[in-house]
Amino acid sequence: MSHYLSFHQGELDVQAMANESAIALRNGQVISSNILPGAMPFIAQQNMLVISSVDQKGLPWSSVLFGTPGFIQATNSGALLLDTSKMLINEHDPLWRNILHNAQVGILAIELSTRRRFRVNGRIQNISKEGQRADCEAASLTNQLFEITVQQAYPNCPKFIQRRNLKIEEDSYLEVLPKPLMGNELTPELIDVISQSDSFFVSSASLTKEKNEHNVDASHRGGFPGFIKVLGNRRLLIPDYQGNSMFNTLGNIHVYPKAGIIIVDFDNSRVLQLSGNANILWNQQDDTNHSSGTKRFWELSVEKWQETKIPKGVNWNFQDYSPHNPRELKVKELEVKGEIKSAIGANGRMALRVSQVTKKSKHINVYQLQAQEGTVLPAFEAGAHLPIEVTLDNGKIVMRHYSILSSSQENRFYEIAIQNEEQGRGGSKALHQQLRLSRVVNVLPPKNEFSLTPNNQHVVLIAGGIGITPILSMLRELVDKNASFEIHYTAKSEAELAFKKEVQALAGSKAHFYTSQGKQVKRLDLQYLIKNSHAHSHVYMCGPIRMISQVRELATEHNWPESHVHFESFGAASQPNDKAIEISLKKSNQVIMVDPNQTILDALMDKNISVPFDCKRGECGMCATTVLSGEADHRDVYLNKTEQAQQMCVCVSRAKGEKLTLDL
Repeated sequence: MSHYLSFHQGELDVQAMANESAIALRNGQVISSNILPGAMPFIAQQNMLVISSVDQKGLPWSSVLFGTPGFIQATNSGALLLDTSKMLINEHDPLWRNILHNAQVGILAIELSTRRRFRVNGRIQNISKEGQRADCEAASLTNQLFEITVQQAYPNCPKFIQRRNLKIEEDSYLEVLPKPLMGNELTPELIDVISQSDSFFVSSASLTKEKNEHNVDASHRGGFPGFIKVLGNRRLLIPDYQGNSMFNTLGNIHVYPKAGIIIVDFDNSRVLQLSGNANILWNQQDDTNHSSGTKRFWELSVEKWQETKIPKGVNWNFQDYSPHNPRELKVKELEVKGEIKSAIGANGRMALRVSQVTKKSKHINVYQLQAQEGTVLPAFEAGAHLPIEVTLDNGKIVMRHYSILSSSQENRFYEIAIQNEEQGRGGSKALHQQLRLSRVVNVLPPKNEFSLTPNNQHVVLIAGGIGITPILSMLRELVDKNASFEIHYTAKSEAELAFKKEVQALAGSKAHFYTSQGKQVKRLDLQYLIKNSHAHSHVYMCGPIRMISQVRELATEHNWPESHVHFESFGAASQPNDKAIEISLKKSNQVIMVDPNQTILDALMDKNISVPFDCKRGECGMCATTVLSGEADHRDVYLNKTEQAQQMCVCVSRAKGEKLTLDL
């Protein structure tokens, strides 16, 4: 990365080659020369830090540091302080030698248990009394203070992070560790570590024109075990999934074809650092969907590796895989890949025909979609959604996402339910008008960000209103597997329990129904439900953000592990009492009006005011914006209470009053 709100030429080139320049320009606005106020306490509470550096020969290295909370902290918005007296010191880590020759570092503060991360790039210097004397000897690293002057700082979305709880026992700081093992060619044991890994951190760099030094980035990559392919004993093949479109890592590799990665072997108390030459591969044949549709990969040709033991008191407790992790096609799917290819066009889309329309309630229709040739459709897992192309009343073509409610065992058609949202953004209204029998609609292959976690624990399903759609698919799978479960389905009225018959037929006595209006009101008591459910259970819920937030708060109150609470929202739909809002923008000196049925984000985009965003559901935090005056009506599920005091997610949240001033 170069300067605030700009990219170096390598990043610009890769953005253009991926046809994502416009998205990169939009998302690049999260980059600042200062650390966000809400990020300061987040950084200070970390007991793990990823830091990237470049050695004297120009090879990038990734390192992972451990310490007590406070070993890394922001002293102000422009500086970080690294205190080695609070750290587990690994005197053999290349970092300590590297920073003597190149002061540029990339830092990633990442909390695996919450999937939150914050990146800082800057210059490091020793500010202890010993000053510049710090070298790689253990004695000289004790009680040292390093200051990192911030050059770029920005948050990242939670995609592809596997949740793990990290705990460090006190006696870990006293353990004497053996010297690391080093080599050039990968041993069978190391190949196995790499092949089984579900995460790694990557260091990449670009040369500065002004000085003979490297700018450095630290980043995270994740996927299901096996997502890193080992080709021989020195070459790795790594897929490049769809991310924030800024292409910091690939942009660096494009102009400086070297990289370093570090893999934490969570089960065997060791880290594996590798560094070497890197190469980007474009438009690769990808029959197994290894790249999740991007057809982009990069290779690392290993020149050096270092395996280092870490104290046994550094323990990770695995919680769950990221719901964003792509799955490669299975063997049975590959046997019919010719049929799958015929369903998916060259542009990656499928043209599906509406084969059946069923009216489920006053506002909900169910649509059955088949391939025109009647071929087998790509497989999906329970909880998946189908991105559908829709033309709005104003002629604008957009993508809208609808959960697949049919069985994941059914590959002849997809069934989706669409609720006509009177206060929505126009997509559901347009589809209700346009989707008629035999009509052809363009869709993308199914995506899943809300999948069932494989385990034998009891499952509590909670569905609010149209939130039943992904839950229904999960219910079918749980019934097929004869799993332990219960389902709670709530809506405003009996008439709006549109899928009550299907749920009753599948779940029988395990199904519970609730209504909040009408003659026979029976409200879902979430307090009672969570209090009386075993904390070892897993809850999966989809519905209004208010319901999701309440369940999460109750689960925390009753000591449920955070990893046992799974949710998906459809964003915060406009509410009947929503009013127009006047938004003042300080930086651009503009005033815009937000209609009652319009999000702040959409209003900003209509005025060509660029704001980073991704999910549009208040789940990823990309659109978090500083509120300078006025009181926000928070409707997201991402920001914590401290962050909500300073920021808001403009994709879903509104104002409690009539005016807000934003730092845009």
